Amino acid sequence: MIEPNATTPEKTPAIGQNPSPEPLVAPAPVEQLWLTRQVAQYMQVSLKTIYNRRKNGLPYVLVGGAVRFVPQDVKDYVASNGNVERHRQRQAVRKGGKL
Repeated sequence: MIEPNATTPEKTPAIGQNPSPEPLVAPAPVEQLWLTRQVAQYMQVSLKTIYNRRKNGLPYVLVGGAVRFVPQDVKDYVASNGNVERHRQRQAVRKGGKL
């Protein structure tokens, strides 16, 4: 029997219940991830170039085995590695074309 002056232990919340009286707040929306074709469109190159760039440092993430790109990472990569125009210029020179 519990005595009237005795303190009772606080109940611990069940799993999945919010222990605080504050309402749960949804996290801020996450920026949309890009597909490989969207990155190719942004950089104005072929899909093959994007696959090659991935091997050489283009940042990407795997989401359940699918390759996705964080838009800001792609923009930073393009800014730090120069535009793809240099790549196209080298290709034109190799093929004997004019710049």
